[in-house]
This record gives sequence, structure tokens and C-alpha cells, in this order.
Amino acid sequence: MTIVSEHVKTNPCLNDNATLGIDEACFSILNKYNNSISFYSYLSECYLCKGVLQAVLPAKSNTTLVVSTKYPLHVFYEDPYSASEFCHTTYNFKEHGSYGWNISKESLCSDIYTIHEPVNSYFPIFVAFMVCVVLTILFAISKVIIRVVRGKLSPDNIHDDLDRLQEAETSNPIIRTTRSSTRIRSVDTFRGIAILLMIFVNNGGGKYVFFNHTAWNGLTVADLVFPWFAWIMGLSITISKRSELRVSSSRGKVILRCLQRAFILILLGLMLNSMHTKSLKDLRFPGVLQLLAVSYFVCATIETIFTKAHSQDDLLQFGRFTIVRDILNNWAQWLIILAIVTTHTLITFLLPVPNCPKGYLGPGGYHEFGKFANCTGGAAGYIDRLVFGSHMYSKTENSVYGTILPHDPEGIMNTISIILVVYMGVHAGKILLLYYQCNARIVRWLLWSGVTGIIAGILCHFDKESGVIPVSKKMMTLSFVLTMSCFAFLLYVILHFFVDYKQYWSGAPFIYAGLNPITLYIGHTITMGLFPWAWKLSHPTHWSLLTMNLWTTILWGIIAYWLYLKDIIISI
Repeated sequence: MTIVSEHVKTNPCLNDNATLGIDEACFSILNKYNNSISFYSYLSECYLCKGVLQAVLPAKSNTTLVVSTKYPLHVFYEDPYSASEFCHTTYNFKEHGSYGWNISKESLCSDIYTIHEPVNSYFPIFVAFMVCVVLTILFAISKVIIRVVRGKLSPDNIHDDLDRLQEAETSNPIIRTTRSSTRIRSVDTFRGIAILLMIFVNNGGGKYVFFNHTAWNGLTVADLVFPWFAWIMGLSITISKRSELRVSSSRGKVILRCLQRAFILILLGLMLNSMHTKSLKDLRFPGVLQLLAVSYFVCATIETIFTKAHSQDDLLQFGRFTIVRDILNNWAQWLIILAIVTTHTLITFLLPVPNCPKGYLGPGGYHEFGKFANCTGGAAGYIDRLVFGSHMYSKTENSVYGTILPHDPEGIMNTISIILVVYMGVHAGKILLLYYQCNARIVRWLLWSGVTGIIAGILCHFDKESGVIPVSKKMMTLSFVLTMSCFAFLLYVILHFFVDYKQYWSGAPFIYAGLNPITLYIGHTITMGLFPWAWKLSHPTHWSLLTMNLWTTILWGIIAYWLYLKDIIISI
């Protein structure tokens, strides 16, 4: 009778009936020592971390482990007799590959070698991209063919055209106006890109690292979408408040409407949070919609109080400074925003946090060799834990930094920080309304993109970790919000030029999603994991997850298009 250990049963590298998961590989270590040794590792993404004990390798044995392939892995071993560390090596393991490493007292260690070739985990992305390109080309060709067929002339067609021309000359033409036709197309396209990307990454993004949020510092695609949504919300504030003030003589009533909208968003956010809560004592108070509500109310209220109806004389009153009148017209608003940013920065770097250094912006856990394990989020994390207690994001396991304290990415300090992103969008909207020439608008947007990008680069030293203020979505650091504003200005320049000015692109299919973004966000949150948007997978892979996540996004895009056809725009 053969006895199989539990380790062999659960290790897919040793059991033919088990399969490796996503972003996993096999690593066989041949220990030629006459004594057991300790094997340590940590992900290279883990900044200033010490090794974590993964296994004790018996003497004269071959031990096979399952290792992560999400990031390059730093490995080494320790000889208990000499208490010395040997063979510090960083290696980029590939998904479902099998690798070997030989260690001995004589040669210390060999290079890590490949036993079985890995799979190409990025091939599904290439296939999905090529399918999108082919479909786009076919769609463009079909539109050209339809135009050509409709444009063919025959004697009957000529008579029909003449009849229609005579009819048009003798009657008033009928123009069909819909709610969507009166909107700025580039704004809805930008908003649609943000919300569809948000749906894609929130559903998993095929479990690719770059389609998921960073462990702490740095940037991925997933880190872009929410700040972009906040930025374009700011641009919409400028347009909507200007229109409201033209038809309403009471600024108080406009502010009350802003408060009403913020209250509804907060209520909807709490309702969504309650889906994942067993009792009220654990209900999470912060959230995406709550953050949007507060930042919207602050920026919209500031605009309502200080915005004035511009006449031509107002625009020319600055003389030689006319070129920067978009800033001078709004100096009071900028003073308030800069005061908010300054207050946030002072709190971040000067607030005393028990047993933690001032200005700490790290994740705690393994970070900085575990010296500040209980300092997660620095001042921001401390304030949230003090104010919210159990009513905040409760996840304490970080895939890179291990066990950390609760930290809410939509907490109080992060909400204050995002106000700058929203107001950057507000200012972009003022440029859109104040300048009538496309070149004047684009030059100013590009200047703002360059200035915010350079300041962000100086703050983070154009480096991921070593700057004074690293780029961190988890903390909504100043360098992060400026970087996001830089990219948002740049993206909107492209959309405004191609969609509004040259009209080379209609904005489809993103423009349809941009008409009802909050509806799509709430809908995808409620239906996440439910059929037909998603289904359970017995053996998930990048192929299957990417296909399902793309289908989820496409289905919501179809729903958005149906709402567009019905001329339904659900606003709050």
C-alpha cells in the first residue's frame, strides 16, 4: 500500500491530478548539503523587504515548491550552521513553467534553469487586441460600402433627389433633436472610456497584474480609470453650473441641488457597500460614490459661489495678461483649492502617529524590513482607523507586503486629495468654454498636462519608490493626482481634436456608456459574478477570465447603446 503525503496531494507540481493556478510555476531545489537549509524569498515589487521563510529543505533532497510569477522573485538560502545567507538571486519565473536550482557547499548554487517551458500568458491579450482591430476595420469598411451604395446615381435616383430638393425649398426641414445630440461628444466619450475600463478592471481584468491595482506604489491601467472619471466629472461641473446660473437667479438653490445630488450618491454608495456586509456594525462608510459625492459637492459649491457671467469686457480687462485670463478669472477658486492641498500635505507630513515616523506613506507589513509594520497608510490610515473604526475597508492581506493594518483607499484624506483632480477637470472645462479656437484650447490643455506632469515627476524623482512623495493610488498622493491630471489633459486633447473638431471619430462605442455612467457603475456592481454577465469557472485561466471579463464589459456596452437608442439618460 502506497501512502501519499498531504503535501504531495495538494502540490500541483507533484500531483498529476492537480493543476497550477494563474500566475504560478514549479520550482525544484536540489539541496546537496549534508544538512537541512532554510529557503527564503520575496517579490521584487516589495520595496526594502527582507526574505520570508518559504521552506526548510532537507539534506540531500529535491524539494519542489509552487512560486508566484506575478513579479520577479528574489530568492536565497541560509545555512543554519554558519548563519550566513547565500546566492541572492532575482529571477522572473513564467506562468506554468518548471524550473530547477542546484545548491551545494562546494559551488553554493547554480543558475536557475528551465525544466519545462512556460506558457505564453500574454497571448490571450494579443488575440483579443487583434480581434478588436479586425472588427474595427470591418466596421469602417462596411460604413464606406454603405455610403458608396447609397451614393450611386441612376435616372430614378436623380429624379428622386430633385423632388426632395424642391420639397426642401418649399417647406421647413424637420430636425430631430434628442437629449444625447445636444451634449459635447468628447466629454461623453472620455467618460465612457473611464466607466467601461472601470467595469473591466473591477471584474478582474483577466487577472493580469497591469489590469489590477498596484500593491502600493506605482501605476497600472486600473489605477487610471477612477481619477479620470473624477477629472471628467469636474469638467462637467463647469458646463452644468454655468448653464444653471444662467437660468437661476439664486445661487443658494443651485448649492442645494448640489447637496441633494451628493446626498443621493452617498446613499447609493452605502447601499452598494451593504451588499458585502453581514451587519450594520461592519458597514463600510467610505466608498467610490461617497468619494465622488464629497469632491463633487466641494468643487461644485466653490464654482457656484464664485462663478460670474463673463462679458466681452471681462475677457479683455487683463491687458497684457489676457493670455492667462482663464486663471486670473478664477483666482479665488484656485486659492481655496491650493489651501485644501496645502492642508492635506501638512497633515500628511506633520501629524504625529503613535509609534510611526512622521510623513510615512508606506503600506507597513514587510515594507522597510518590517520596522513600521503597524504604520499602514501613515497619517491617512491613522485618521481613517480613528474615525471609522470597523466601518472601513477591512482587507488586511496584501499580495506583496503581507499582513497590514486596515486602510481605506476612499478614506477621508484620499477624498480631500481627489478634490484637486476634480478641480483640474473644472479648469479644463473653463478653457473649453472660454476659448473658441481649437488651437487655443489644445495649447492650454497641453501646457497644463506638461506642468502637472513635471511637478509630479519632481515630487517622485521620476522614480517609483525613492521620491519625496511617491506615486501611490492607495494613498492618493499629490504626485499621483498630478500624474493622473497630466494623463487626463492629454487624453482629452486627443478626444477633443478627433471627436469634436475634426470629427474623424464619432466616439462610438464609448460615447454611449458615457451618457449613463452612474447607472452602469451601479448596475455592474450589483450584477458582478451573476449570469449572464459572468459565471463560475472550474479551472480559471487567463484565457477564460479575459474572455469573460471582456464579455461582461461588452454586455454593459450593449446595454448603454440600448439606452442611447431609447434616448434614456438617467441623471442624479
